[in-house]
Amino acid sequence: MKFLADLHIHSPYSRATSKDSNLAGLFAWARVKGIHLIGTGDFTHPGWFRQLKENLVPAEPGFYRLRSENVPPAFTRAAPEAIAVRFVLTAEISSIYKRHDRVRKVHNILFAPDFAAVEKMNRRLAAIGNIESDGRPILGLDCRDLLEIMLEEMPEGFLVPAHIWTPWFSLFGSKSGFDAIEECFGDLTRHIFALETGLSSDPDMNRLVSALDRFTLISNSDCHSPAKLGRELNRFDCAFDFFTMRQALQDPAKGFRGTMEFFPEEGKYHLDGHRKCNVSLEPLETRKHRGICPVCGTPLTIGVSHRVLDLADRQTPCYPEGGPRFQSLIPLPEIIGEIMGKGPASKGVLEQYQKTINRFGSEFNLFLHAPAEEISSFSPLLGEAVSRIRTNRVIRQGGFDGQFGVIRAFAEGEISRLRGQAGLFGDAPPAKRKKKEEEPPPPADSLPLFATPPEASDKTNSPNPEQQLAIAGTADRILVSAGPGTGKTHTLVSRLVHLLQVAKVEAGRIFAITFTNRAANEMKERLASRAREQADQVFVGTFHRFCLEWLRQDTPELAVIGEEERVMLLKRLFPAKTTKEQKKLSSGITAFLLASQPEQQDYQQEIDRYLAELEQMPAVDLEAVIPLFVQRLQSDQQFGGRVRSRVAHLFVDEFQDINRSQYELVTFLAGTARVFAIGDPNQAIYGFRGSDLRFFLQFAAEADTRRLALTRNYRSGAAILAAATAVIEHNQVKGDTVLEAQSREAGDITLYPAASAKAEAENVVKQIEKILGGISSFSINSGRSRGEEAGFSFRDIAILYRLGRQADDLVEALSRRGIPLQIIGSRPFYMTPELQGLYFWIIAAADQATCADHLALCRAVPGIGPASVELLENGVSLTSRDFFNDALALPLSARAARIIRSVREQLGRFQQEAALDLPQALLPVFELLGIDAGTAAARRFLELAGAFGSLAAFARHLAENSRATIYDERAEAVSLMTLHGAKGLEFAVVFITGVEEGLLPCRSMGCDIEEERRLFYVGMTRAKTKLILSYVGSHRPSPFLAEIPPQLVQTMAEERKKRKQPAARQLKLF
Repeated sequence: MKFLADLHIHSPYSRATSKDSNLAGLFAWARVKGIHLIGTGDFTHPGWFRQLKENLVPAEPGFYRLRSENVPPAFTRAAPEAIAVRFVLTAEISSIYKRHDRVRKVHNILFAPDFAAVEKMNRRLAAIGNIESDGRPILGLDCRDLLEIMLEEMPEGFLVPAHIWTPWFSLFGSKSGFDAIEECFGDLTRHIFALETGLSSDPDMNRLVSALDRFTLISNSDCHSPAKLGRELNRFDCAFDFFTMRQALQDPAKGFRGTMEFFPEEGKYHLDGHRKCNVSLEPLETRKHRGICPVCGTPLTIGVSHRVLDLADRQTPCYPEGGPRFQSLIPLPEIIGEIMGKGPASKGVLEQYQKTINRFGSEFNLFLHAPAEEISSFSPLLGEAVSRIRTNRVIRQGGFDGQFGVIRAFAEGEISRLRGQAGLFGDAPPAKRKKKEEEPPPPADSLPLFATPPEASDKTNSPNPEQQLAIAGTADRILVSAGPGTGKTHTLVSRLVHLLQVAKVEAGRIFAITFTNRAANEMKERLASRAREQADQVFVGTFHRFCLEWLRQDTPELAVIGEEERVMLLKRLFPAKTTKEQKKLSSGITAFLLASQPEQQDYQQEIDRYLAELEQMPAVDLEAVIPLFVQRLQSDQQFGGRVRSRVAHLFVDEFQDINRSQYELVTFLAGTARVFAIGDPNQAIYGFRGSDLRFFLQFAAEADTRRLALTRNYRSGAAILAAATAVIEHNQVKGDTVLEAQSREAGDITLYPAASAKAEAENVVKQIEKILGGISSFSINSGRSRGEEAGFSFRDIAILYRLGRQADDLVEALSRRGIPLQIIGSRPFYMTPELQGLYFWIIAAADQATCADHLALCRAVPGIGPASVELLENGVSLTSRDFFNDALALPLSARAARIIRSVREQLGRFQQEAALDLPQALLPVFELLGIDAGTAAARRFLELAGAFGSLAAFARHLAENSRATIYDERAEAVSLMTLHGAKGLEFAVVFITGVEEGLLPCRSMGCDIEEERRLFYVGMTRAKTKLILSYVGSHRPSPFLAEIPPQLVQTMAEERKKRKQPAARQLKLF
């Protein structure tokens, strides 16, 4: 069967798409055009996918037809049954990510054989990013990984790179693509067999590149309104079903006959140019101007013809013998409009279009099959125009920088001369075209395409002189002041390596202490990469881990009571107290333990009883681990001597954040061990946790402490560093290190006063689009971005704020534009009420569960009622070694006992099955816990489980992140976090929102203005290249803003809403 197919379109769920692009509208226009098969577009969007399932029914294998009750009435008087319109399931994915240190923005089309395959694919993609914000979702997903997911989830489907030459968003795009398809898809390239050429190129251009010979070239309309259907399409002659169509694309000899194309000059990016200045240039002219607009001096948008020439290795196109061919065309409304001298969407053109379709049945029947004599008898001018189009005798004016080109069938004045033959379409003359003359450009090889900036010197890992002093220093006490971006961790790890490999210190006598597991893991990885076998013998961990390991040497059964267990124990000890009173008591316990002072508290009797109960267990409150260890060191001479004899070298990271107990521990060990402490007093931001900057200064003042400083900042541009330094200088208590900027970046600081918090969030989105060089065609066409930046990807951007609640408006604005994001410090997805039962199941199966974890699991299992849970809470020991045995010893109801016994048995089976296939073993657990395994969150949990090699490793990962999500540097997403959460990280672009009185500084709960200023300093110094500060203009700006020298800041005026312009008129028949 011969059929025409337009396989790439968009639904009303895509941005800037007509509401008429519904199924009925697409169906009706397909009949008018004479198209047999159209892609659905946008199957990833839940709303559109739901409409597809409700309104389409299976037809031929892999194709769908519109339900008969939804079929619109026929427009033409020709027999409508001649056009059997079918739909094929398609979607376009926008991938924006970094590959080989360059930002890539590539669009791909997915083809699916059925709804079941789409459901699987959508579940997988939903676990990766936001597929609800736009019909064409933006995912920070490598194209190779997208292809791999497609092969796994719908192996009968296929992927086609979309409009492969478009500058901004394509495989070979000059602004964002690759030079070879293998660079994009790697080892999976063999699964790509077709490429979509796009409106601005045709097969002749593509066949100048021999690397594309093995690919079938297809063309589609990529339309955003149904009237644009078929402006490019494909011709087949094979069986009418999905699988035969796919086979024809894999091997054109089996039924792919070629394409119907725009004249490529009509495409929006055919030539080079700058639309704002109305400058369009041929490639050789662009070289003459070194890629710069001759009017305004900004970079030109390099068009498709230029990009093709860059990669071409032939002078003339080469086609396989008997291979597919193509035919160029001008859309019929444009031809009629040219003849009538009117716009293609005008009322008069619409009337003539209707008459023409009624006469010839469909647009493509006229172009492909109607005899020239018949067309000329209907309209001599139309007959002449079609004849010229069929033989490529047209006048071409190339499009550029997003502006469509113009293709005309007649020369200036020609229609007027032929007016006597044009009675049908009127006699208005066409608009005159300007003709420009340019001197001939120089030879192509005589000028470079772009001016080349000077090479930046490579940054090496060799230490600078200040770092070397710290690495090789021999003093017993060394305190290093290391400002932001000075290589603190690099220096600390280098000293560890120096001790191991140069000084030959026994690895087991070196102890490096950090404040977080994240910092410890990073240090371990860096040390392992440089010291290999010895790294495992060096202790690297938190203060808590260090103390617990020593305490458990004498008391192996010592349990740690966390927050949940503390709540349970207080309920048991003081049942008469209300929940509010118990919360106050818990806060009093925390304050007492962190202060490590014996002063009387409001709840001293209760605190004493609580601590006595712990001692009987034996157990220790998590907050008491360090104070208890220090007390033991000081009171037990033998124990203290044993610890001292083992610790020869003590490293302490982030020394500015230590509290009293931690300082006492360090000074005790410093009596015999060599101490290397490193930190920055200007980044002391954890006073609310009990840390005290005075301990850093006190240690620095000791007579035998050798003070060193790292002063070279390799992170921030000079302006950013100067601004941050000016702010921190206003503190009375501060570090005395003067930082020197080493980055070649000047550093940009922008201040934006917004009309409201929502406007502030919207500005962040606009700036991200500009910084990324656009995230969609909408970004470019709306003027939100010119695309010049384009050196950054999503993961280069962070948005910081003082309080977590400030994220709400930002998340809403980013999600609305489909921008991938990760929220650091938020509750992880698996700790929501719907999924947290899975977390506790995994922890219990890995034998890492506390009594509180087991109780939480029991609460999540259907059938164990509140009364049974309360009995378990009061009856099972908090230090129980066998929760289920102890639980079953209680007088539970028969039903509760049966369920708990079943849970124990299933946990045992799960442990065995998880060793073989963890995700598969989890499926029965979903059913046990009453969780729908088909939701996006459940699918995401299964994906996460599959990424770990063992149950134990998966459990450790979940536990480490259970309190709050941590930063994933691999995620291709914008990072949102509090200023506290940003400590230790760096980004090319940093937004700090809410820089206003009441938020920063935060005046609630006894504000320490100097610590708030240090917090702002930390946020500022996360930025490498760009720092954007914002606040609500109607609020008082933060006093910290006035401390920044005004010459360093550019204030951005608030954008006024532009009056909405009337939308471009579209051709409407229905």
